Amino acid sequence: MLLLLACADERVTVVAEPDQLDVLTSFVANLGDSRVTVTGPDGPARGLVITLHDDLAEPERWTVTGGGRAVDVHGGGILGVQYGLSDALEGLGYRFLHPYDTVIPEAIEPVDFDLDVTPLMRRRGLHLHTLHPIEGLAAVWMPSDASRDEAARIGDWVVKNRGNHVQWPGLDDITDDDTAFAAWDEHTLAVVDDFHARGLTVGLGVQLFGSSNLQEAYDLLDETGTPEAQASAIGDRIERIADVPWDVINLSFGEFFGEDPDAFIASTNQVADAVKIALPDAELTATIHVGNSPDQRVDYDNQNLQYYFLVQYADPAIVPWVHTVMFYDLFEGADGAYLHDEFDEHRAFLLDRLREGKPVGYFPESAYWVAFDNSVPQFLPLYVKTRAYDLAQIDAAVRADGLSPLEDHVLFSSGWEWGYWLNDRATLRMCAERDPWEDVVRNAYAGVPDGAAAGDVVVALAELQHDFLMDQDLARWMSGRDAVIDFGDTIGIISQPDRPTLKEIASMNADDRTIVRTQIAGVAAYADAMAALPALTGDDRYVAEVRDGLAADVARARFVAANTTAVLDAADGLDPASSLDAAGQALADGETVVARRAAGFHDPNGARWVAPAWENPTTYDYGYLLRADELCFWRRELVQARNEALDAGDEVPHCAL
Repeated sequence: MLLLLACADERVTVVAEPDQLDVLTSFVANLGDSRVTVTGPDGPARGLVITLHDDLAEPERWTVTGGGRAVDVHGGGILGVQYGLSDALEGLGYRFLHPYDTVIPEAIEPVDFDLDVTPLMRRRGLHLHTLHPIEGLAAVWMPSDASRDEAARIGDWVVKNRGNHVQWPGLDDITDDDTAFAAWDEHTLAVVDDFHARGLTVGLGVQLFGSSNLQEAYDLLDETGTPEAQASAIGDRIERIADVPWDVINLSFGEFFGEDPDAFIASTNQVADAVKIALPDAELTATIHVGNSPDQRVDYDNQNLQYYFLVQYADPAIVPWVHTVMFYDLFEGADGAYLHDEFDEHRAFLLDRLREGKPVGYFPESAYWVAFDNSVPQFLPLYVKTRAYDLAQIDAAVRADGLSPLEDHVLFSSGWEWGYWLNDRATLRMCAERDPWEDVVRNAYAGVPDGAAAGDVVVALAELQHDFLMDQDLARWMSGRDAVIDFGDTIGIISQPDRPTLKEIASMNADDRTIVRTQIAGVAAYADAMAALPALTGDDRYVAEVRDGLAADVARARFVAANTTAVLDAADGLDPASSLDAAGQALADGETVVARRAAGFHDPNGARWVAPAWENPTTYDYGYLLRADELCFWRRELVQARNEALDAGDEVPHCAL
């Protein structure tokens, strides 16, 4: 039995049974509210009493009933108990938004409860993309006492938002360095043990082919060779990380490059064999990535298919996870992302697996990071709307066609500042309960002063972004371009939706420039529509984050419209000066916003995310928000526009991620 007690002086006491005391002590400590304490079963019980029972047969189910001074919570296992306690605390005004920044109510007011929830999916998780220099990298991969505490807070936050799985990709720094490996092993064992104690399952991502390893991932096969040599190399790499009791090994194959189909299938089967030996209790999953270039398509089994779909011909114990990128979903257009007009092959594969009763997972994103969203920066609650749309459409297909339900949903996460915590929080909750996405967003802000207005603005902004960025295909203009993206464009490697460079626009004929002007008019209309949303007041940090995110979106759209118009005007024989001035003013507006954000991060150590130098084992030796803090993509585009419009000849920043 577990008792949660509160009294008129706003004290809350959690009384836990001995076998749950450690987990719940951490759970309550991470609230950061001294009014809430934890004791054993003999501790004092005063005030509002919430009695928790770990007695439901259905794993992870929870109920919350009663009100006034007596509330009952029943849970199925340690997760069900924590979910019920989270719901009870939310009823008292707490909100679990950013992992390091809980919303604490000024006053704790008793409320009535009548909740009975059974999560709708077997696995509801986050993939912390530690190949990027994000919060999760520091927490789960870089050993220290501080990072171990951060990892515990992340696991606790996932639970409080109804998740039950966390994973991250491994990095190559532990491959040959025994000292680094020993520190990693000790740290990772402690992190995974903590996650397991909370009821979470834990996974590690590994990459198969070193030939397609672009981001220092932990790969299994540095070079191809004889079957025996490959099996030995793969087995050694799996055995090296097998001291940790992983529940899932997630296999990936890199991006933009392919292998011979038979070699792909044979090597994948060797991984399956190695995992069965070294980690017999672990589930092996494999990512079906995106990419539609000719080099990524193969002929196999009398059909032409994307290279990653070859997974279906490997060991049937491997569970394929269907990936999509950015805010695009399985059912609408993808605007040319990775050369896909839509992810129709991925949609068909997922639904066919459900139709056949075969295991399959969905593995979408909540940020793309590389020159697309939070590194620009753009605040994009559109991700919440499209993640909800995916779930609704999959559910509709299940009902209409009698398919097996989707059981696995793991969200690919790349950072939490600039409001990106919202995308992860909302998706975890929508996987557990299918509340309308608008309600999930509004609920997030309901616990903060002026939060109701902020929630309404975020919902309205997501709707505008769906209209302008997806329906009107304008996302290509709002994202950034670095030197690597420009080079990739010249050799046919496309990731984010492509757009003409400013140099290409300057050399277009008049008809093509007219087409661009029409698109840029849409960008200007997007800016005006966002600027017309209700102004937010108040000093709450979460409301300020929405206000700044919206301001950054408006400034970015106005910058793009003015900067591109300057090049168009010069090509049409018009004076570009006023447009360049407008672009400069939008850049200045953006500078004001990013300065406010950098001073208002939720992470108390947030300065590292804008640091120009941060030693870490990824490809990127800086924080993930550095380019946003510099507004590097904006400055790059302004120099390019001046070079084309004024023949300035200035050096163009690379801004390469």
